[in-house]
Parts: sequence; C-alpha cells; structure tokens
Amino acid sequence: MTDLTSPGTLRSGREFATHGAILLDNFDVLEHLQTSHPTNAADASADDAPVSVLRASRPDKRDAGPSRSRSWSPPCRRSARLRGPVDDSLVCRLPTRAARRAAEQAALGTPLKRVVRKHVANAEPLHISTSPADYPVTSTGWGGIREKVTEQREYSLVELQQDFGMTLVPWDGQSSCPLVDNASRVIGVLGGRPKGRDYLRQTDEAARQLESARHQLNFRPDQANGRRGAFASVSYGISYGGGQQVPGNLTHTPAVSKIMEVLFEMQCFSRIAGFANGIFKAWNPAVHALYTLTLDALTYDHNPALKRNFPATFSAFAAATLNFGPVTVTYPHIDALNLAWGWCAITALGNFNPDVGGHLVLWDLKLVIRFPAGSTILIPSAILRHSNIAIASGETRFSFTQYTAAGLFRWVDNDFKSDVTVAQEIRGNLQAQEQRALARSVRWEEGINSFHRWSPCTA
Repeated sequence: MTDLTSPGTLRSGREFATHGAILLDNFDVLEHLQTSHPTNAADASADDAPVSVLRASRPDKRDAGPSRSRSWSPPCRRSARLRGPVDDSLVCRLPTRAARRAAEQAALGTPLKRVVRKHVANAEPLHISTSPADYPVTSTGWGGIREKVTEQREYSLVELQQDFGMTLVPWDGQSSCPLVDNASRVIGVLGGRPKGRDYLRQTDEAARQLESARHQLNFRPDQANGRRGAFASVSYGISYGGGQQVPGNLTHTPAVSKIMEVLFEMQCFSRIAGFANGIFKAWNPAVHALYTLTLDALTYDHNPALKRNFPATFSAFAAATLNFGPVTVTYPHIDALNLAWGWCAITALGNFNPDVGGHLVLWDLKLVIRFPAGSTILIPSAILRHSNIAIASGETRFSFTQYTAAGLFRWVDNDFKSDVTVAQEIRGNLQAQEQRALARSVRWEEGINSFHRWSPCTA
C-alpha cells in the first residue's frame, strides 16, 4: 500500500480518490470503482474479465489507475489520512478526464479525441488513380460481388513486385495515411497507432491472449482452416445473413462462447477497438454515423437482447473476427457480405518482421503496404481484393478485424424486415415498387459520395 500519511503533490489526479473519508491506494480505488460503479471498457483493467485461465496478469501499479467516475473526485493534494466527516466545501473538486475532454472537444468544435486529432493533423495522403465507382457491387447496392475462387496460396514480396508490378508502400505503422481516389474521396486509411509504449503493451498482450486461447479452443473444421487462409479464426458479435431469419448474435458452443466473452472483456481489445473507432470517425464521419445509427437501432430500438462486442462509445462495428494464427496470412479475397461502401478495421498482432512479411496487399490498387504489429488499417473490404504476404519461419502473426454485415443495414432500412417480407407487402403497389427500385439504383453512388473529401486543409 502507498504511504498516505506523508504529504505530497498530486501529479495527475489518477492515483487517488475520496471514498468514505479515506484516501485509497490506486489499485484499491480501481477495484472499488469496478465493483461499485460501472465504467467504460477501455478504462477497465484486464482483471475485470471473468475468472479464467485466459485472465491477464495483474498490471504493474505504475500503469494502473482508477477509471474516471462522476461519483468521485480526486483531492487537490496528497494530504494526510482524513478521519471522520468531511466538509465537501473544503474539498477541491477537479474535473474528471471525461469532463475535461468534453470541454476541449466543445471548444474545438469536434467530437474527436486528442490522439485521433493528432493523427489527422499529421497525415500525408496516398493518392490512387482509381475510384470505388469502378468496382462491381450487388444490384441492390448493399454488398460486394463474390469473387471467383482464385489460386489459394501465399505470395512473397519479391514475387508481387517483380511478377505483378506492385508498388511497395514503406509505411511506418504509426502515422495516419489516407487513401485518396481520383475524385479526392478518402476511400480508406492507414490508421496507424498511438505514440508511446503503453498502447504497444496492450497490443502485445492481445497477441499473448490469442496465443493462449488458441490452445484451449476446439475449432470447427471451417474455423480451423477457412477459405481466407490456413489459420484458425472465430467470429463474434451481431450478424445477419447466411440463412439467418432475423439478425442475431453469432452462436458457438458454451466453451467457445465463454473464451470469446473473456477475450472481448479484456482491456487490450477494448483499447484497439476504441482507437480504430476514433480513426474511422475522423476519416469517414458520414459512414461512421451510418454504422452507429444502424447498430443503435438494432440494439436499443429493435432488440435490446442483442449483445454488442463493446460499449457504443468504443465501437460502431457490429461484429469482429479474432484470427488465432499462429500464422495469419490471408489468401486474396473479398469480404462481399460486408457493406459495399463500408470500412473494415484490421489490426495486425504478433511477433514478425514487417519488412519481410505480413504486408497488406491491395490487389486492385497494385499496392503492397508494410503492416507492422500493433497497427490498424481500414479499407472497404467488400470491394477491394486483399491478402497478406507470407511471414518468416518461426514467426507468429494474429489479427483482429472489425466489420458490419451489409444485411444489417438492409434490415434496418427495411424497417426491421427482410427483403422478402417487404416485397410481399408492396405487391401491387406500383408507387412503392418504383420508389424501392429508385433507391436501389442510387444507393451505391450515394454511398461512395458520402466518403470524406480530402483537401490540404482537411486536418
């Protein structure tokens, strides 16, 4: 326990709180707040997770700190232990981090956090000569087109450069780099990662947890070796399609569900999800808003029993896939069931040399992008064919991807009905049929035109 009887200066307000007129040690405060007051997932410790063999080790006290809660305020200074009743008028109340952030965002006229604003301000664009309008989508405009099965194999960097004429993008993995098309639309972004070792410690922890879970999961054949590559993966969250009559949470065996639940409650995955969400909101605000409104309509208005992977403030995505590797190297593929103009967030994890392998290959753009562990990239995965470069022998690579199925947007747009049900309801109603046909014809164009437009003053 920290010696609370000696005076000192409060450094940041993170270490202490008043509770029952006693100043508590930082880890005690953390545990107290976790049991007394629900907090956001990203501010929680890995010790929040249910008891499991996957449970992360107890964090170092230097890194631990209480989640901000409006039910308490830190004192102005590190004073002697207080005893007896406390006169609130004598206690200086400092604003919580959330309050300070809200005030700062209001003053700047932006909902973005500081770490995301820094990434946007320092961004240098990567211009491409094509447009999303050049790629095929379904007749309804909602999803991508399933590609013909190509040769399922891995490619090397040398092979892609020499035989396919691709351009290497030596991305540092930290700074943001928007992909800007020939109409100045930001169609994707190399999101990067926050500066500092703390975030990398979280992504390293995520990789360790995936490695640990891999040895405990009993994968189905389609999970152990899927069409995207020779690695194990499990999807989790809300989906609609593939025979589902209504949207629902993806189902697994009780054992698999328990392990996935534990993983998604860990701070490391919440941090990754929160950063990806901020980058998504910064570079594609209109589409991010569509994702947010759609998921809110599903989980708040339509069916509160649907369970999100993360709190609403941390992720606008309905589902995610954990790729357990140990060598997560995807074959060329398109995620056609995702929203055609939507984005998929990909976070690389593991222990590999990013100069040798693990690159993200965007086949239609003829780009090979260096993709270090701990970094996040967002792309329209339903229309851009993508894959990874093979990593070296003995290395490990995992990934954490987040996305939303096109079927969920369609379901909400249909007023929580299927296309079949709507077609039956408007049978014989020519005006309604014409309106529906018009919406289908312009949906794709309106979708891509909602992309953020790049200009030198974007930041």
